[in-house]
Amino acid sequence: MTSQPLLSICIPTFNRAALLDICLASVLPQVIEHSGEVECVISDNDSSDETAAVIERYQQRFNFRVFRNSENIGIIGNITKVAVEHARGDFVWLIGDDDVLTHQAVSRLLDLLRSGAAIDLVALNVAFASSSERPTANAAAGGVRSVPDKRLRKSTVSEIVPFERLLDGPCADFTAMYSLAMRRTLWRDEYSSASLTEPFTSVESTYPHAAIVAKHLPGKLSGLIAEPAVVIYELPGEQFSWAKHRALSVLVYCTQLLQMYEAHGVPHKTMAPYYVYQLEHRSHELGDLIFNRQSAGGYGAALKFAWMLRRYPLRVLRAFLLALTHPQAPWIIAVPLRRLQRLKQRS
Repeated sequence: MTSQPLLSICIPTFNRAALLDICLASVLPQVIEHSGEVECVISDNDSSDETAAVIERYQQRFNFRVFRNSENIGIIGNITKVAVEHARGDFVWLIGDDDVLTHQAVSRLLDLLRSGAAIDLVALNVAFASSSERPTANAAAGGVRSVPDKRLRKSTVSEIVPFERLLDGPCADFTAMYSLAMRRTLWRDEYSSASLTEPFTSVESTYPHAAIVAKHLPGKLSGLIAEPAVVIYELPGEQFSWAKHRALSVLVYCTQLLQMYEAHGVPHKTMAPYYVYQLEHRSHELGDLIFNRQSAGGYGAALKFAWMLRRYPLRVLRAFLLALTHPQAPWIIAVPLRRLQRLKQRS
């Protein structure tokens, strides 16, 4: 490929060869279909498993670019490196090595990018299924065709919309990296090279893509594709590679991200359902901060979360009461509260 592509599909990977195999099976046939407009770029974070063998096998049939770090530079380092140093497209779509594209996902994205609309961001819909439903590489070849009904966005029409219209529900906050394609210049304005800061120590080192969106996209137009582009085969929270940091990330850093949207012009009325969601649906994670000694953050992070949402005092109080029913809470506190909770549910 000699000319600059319109789109770079970037896949940072580390020690998940079996999952990467399925991911590449779904991606590469779609890339070849649009050779010249699309490139696939893999950044291997010094894997020690069969990742190199999987890549070599696909290189026998497909043309794509591969880079291997001489040492593990961390998840955020690998993400930012492939986006700002290796990608060559006008737009960058970062997907995980465990993500699986749907059939014709790349074509739908290209149709919107070719339209000439003055946009820097395309929001992509996502479908979710159980990890037990993950297809084989053969079944995923060219993208999965059977798409689950559980989806990130409720949108049914692909269109160009004001950015604020994309904030249409508590889950659609762009913390999901694979749910957006963003102009590469935005990445390069934020990072001149790979970010080697410690992961999970700030919004930027947890959700670097979402932080860029919050800083640069409010008030602008964005693209929206209603048909799911990716299927995520969900694992239980404790099986995430970043499980230790999950409670800290989804409570403190996600709430800080929401505040960033407001600071850059998104009205509080738009963000209010997100804050309420944080308080009504994150009691287990709050309990992790307080009672789970394996969880990063601890009491200090729990208090920080409460302070950030102090404008909702009664909801904060309720969230902390529910957190006291956490499995690792002292039984003398948790058992009576669990019984009260069950009685309330029955009534």
